[in-house]
Amino acid sequence: MKNRDTLASPFPEASLSVSARERRRPSEGGMTLVEVLIGTMLLVGGGGALLVGMQQATNHADYLSQFQIAMQAAQGELDRLASTDFDTLLTTDCAYSLAPASLPCANRGIRTVTLANRSAQEIAGALLTVQIKPAPGESPSAPSLLDIHVAACWRFHGRALGDNRNCNGQMEVGEDADGDGWFDSPAMVSTRVGRRL
Repeated sequence: MKNRDTLASPFPEASLSVSARERRRPSEGGMTLVEVLIGTMLLVGGGGALLVGMQQATNHADYLSQFQIAMQAAQGELDRLASTDFDTLLTTDCAYSLAPASLPCANRGIRTVTLANRSAQEIAGALLTVQIKPAPGESPSAPSLLDIHVAACWRFHGRALGDNRNCNGQMEVGEDADGDGWFDSPAMVSTRVGRRL
């Protein structure tokens, strides 16, 4: 005769005694401590990653806003210079000399302008560096073509953007990274103008 606690069934698990079945049944009391810890770690890690991503997105938006102001200011200055009389641009053999003639030729051809766009938005401590030089192959004393280059320099989170590392408008040792004689910047524009006959 079979024990009363044992049920006859074609399934092996069903033939276990009632007490054995109760022991194998999952607890109805909730989650285990390990499950809670794993869930908490996933939640904290995901939340932290989300906050870091939002901070990076905010920084990128700030940079793009400043970049747009710098590009508008550089383009505005370039447009103004391109419409200026050629002989006014060509004031000395170094071109556009606003600095003392005692400075080296590379620095006499540089002029700085406060960086502001058409909406009068400014970036504190930023400036535009204007360089005007005879085009390659032109006579420095009587060129018929001039290259005009306007580059913005500003600081973003303590980092100088552009070749002009100290934003003073002077070409100093180590600032012309590629050695082409022009200040480079993420926000720069150039054009070539010729003498009107």
